[in-house]
Amino acid sequence: MSITGGIKFFKLNKALKKDSTTITASSNDSLAKLMIDNSKYTRWVSSGSDDTTTETIEITLPRSETLDRILILVHNLKDFNIKYHDGSSYVHFANVVGLDGSMTNITETAMTRASAYYEFDSVATDRIQIEATKTHTVDAEKTIETFIATQELGTFEGYPIVRALKHDRNTRVDKTLSNKVLVQKTNETTGVQIQFKNYPLANDISLCETLHDREESFLVWLCGGREGTDYFKITQRGWRIKDVLNMQVIRPLGAEYEKNVYVNGVKTSLTLLEAI
Repeated sequence: MSITGGIKFFKLNKALKKDSTTITASSNDSLAKLMIDNSKYTRWVSSGSDDTTTETIEITLPRSETLDRILILVHNLKDFNIKYHDGSSYVHFANVVGLDGSMTNITETAMTRASAYYEFDSVATDRIQIEATKTHTVDAEKTIETFIATQELGTFEGYPIVRALKHDRNTRVDKTLSNKVLVQKTNETTGVQIQFKNYPLANDISLCETLHDREESFLVWLCGGREGTDYFKITQRGWRIKDVLNMQVIRPLGAEYEKNVYVNGVKTSLTLLEAI
């Protein structure tokens, strides 16, 4: 396995509160559910923790699920590990690849990123455990915004054109009698169009068809695990490690060939909008 930086697509998070996943934390347990509430506006924060205190979080899925990907988005953990329950005890994931390459298992001792991603051999489990001790800032309260456990649907091998990546706050503007404005905004919704022009890679087109045919929405990770100035001179919203979006296809999928020559590459587009 390797993280190529191609746009990635995942099944929906298998660990969601609305789907009857339960979660406990060794401190501030009442806030633990905020890690699995599918919201980027809430988060779990420990209580009375420091760099000598190991906080334990246990996530129990409503049924056994097949998993091969984990993301922890917007956290401040420096020293932590993640394990799964094999039916008798918590054990390590195998053949792990993180954002910095191959790992023996999901054990971090000097994590500096504010979001983490791991690929590993597929497992079937109904329980996951996180143990966290140290934070980026010494003795700070530990915090996690979003925990995702899922399966990958696929990764684009090539790099199609990403257009019309827009973040909409559904802004409403009303004028007052004094000709000033009253502006109202809601939570943000993101949309994007991925275009293929004379595109030569059959596997990517097949993945587009798979996404188009899905009744269930899916997670989209535009950065594909890449970050920093080596890849983005300026990192914009939507391209960050933490930007994992629940989306669905909202436009028809075309099936043309470039210039109507059948031996040419494909000309089509995938139009996505953030879903509930």
